[in-house]
Amino acid sequence: MENMKTELMALWDGFATDKNARVMVLGATNRPSELDEAILRRFAQAFEIGMPDDKERAEILRVVLKGEKVEEGIDYDLVARLCEEYTGSDIFELCKRAAYFPIREILEEERKGRKIPVLRALTQMDLETVLATSKKTQVAASEYSGSRLHSSV
Repeated sequence: MENMKTELMALWDGFATDKNARVMVLGATNRPSELDEAILRRFAQAFEIGMPDDKERAEILRVVLKGEKVEEGIDYDLVARLCEEYTGSDIFELCKRAAYFPIREILEEERKGRKIPVLRALTQMDLETVLATSKKTQVAASEYSGSRLHSSV
């Protein structure tokens, strides 16, 4: 990891381009406390986005599950409320883990010699079952004590 950081900083510091070119470097993390100060200094600005509220979490769920086979009537607002203090990536992982339930059922039936012709839709129960055993991100952006957030260099 140290070698990667050193290489990144050397490339960044030596980055050369046409004098009229404009280059923007963006970075995002759920673990700002783990960011190296030498890398942080190279960013002109840093912003804390913050944790999503109930409405934003419901929209994240809709975006993540858009185009997926989900049962009608999933209460995204309820699931979002159950995801208190979850980040967007936590919600993505929740949906991914819940999507394994229908797949596991097909595999289990195939092991028994039965063939299921169609993968069933993801259900509210799948999401709630995963929620019962899932964990949110341990280090949230709001817990970062660095002075770089909201600052301009």
